[in-house]
Amino acid sequence: MSFGGGSAKDPTGRARRRPLPAVLRSSSRRARWQRTKVLRLVSALLAAAAVWLVGSPLLPHAADTGDPVVVVTRDISIGSTLSGADVRVERRTSGQRPIGALGRVDAVIGRVAAGSLSEGEILTAARFRGQAQLSGLGSGRVAVSVPLVESGLLAALRPADVVEVLAAGSGQTVASSALVLSVERPPDGVLGQGGDASGHVVLALTSDEARAVAAAITAPTGPAGFVLALRGS
Repeated sequence: MSFGGGSAKDPTGRARRRPLPAVLRSSSRRARWQRTKVLRLVSALLAAAAVWLVGSPLLPHAADTGDPVVVVTRDISIGSTLSGADVRVERRTSGQRPIGALGRVDAVIGRVAAGSLSEGEILTAARFRGQAQLSGLGSGRVAVSVPLVESGLLAALRPADVVEVLAAGSGQTVASSALVLSVERPPDGVLGQGGDASGHVVLALTSDEARAVAAAITAPTGPAGFVLALRGS
């Protein structure tokens, strides 16, 4: 006696196939209609499952649209005043936003670039001239415009470079580790004429260094200017 539910066997011992359900064997109109309904239901379930499998990994990201940031629309030269045509607002996730990123166009229009800006760059307060340039440098730092007697190094200077400031003539070091905030290049056609014609740099100095710069500028001998030495990293 067999207690299992296995397939029946023919006299030769081979398993016989179970007969198909009547609805699948019948060729009547009702049977065909029922088969069509089953196939449509199965197809709908498979399509829904496929959509869920494809779309579910994207759901967490779809909710994170990011925060607004102001982006430069073209290359901007140092000293330029920004207008509405120079910027646009885009969205960036928290991992793509630099610290201090600006989120409104009206926060940048009319401000002067403290350095060259590249197309697509996200703007921060530190990229403009003014008190914001000293943000994050700690107390005791002041911004000082230092006149130069030669302009050869100006093209190589960038904001955040560290320079040594030497008084022209005496060669005395008045600031050993000054931080460059911005570069003011001389007008075209006056390079090499000395004094103010060689441009200025705005440096972050301590109060003592600022006084040393002022004293050197008013010294009775030598040109009223300075030479910069770019410090290596």
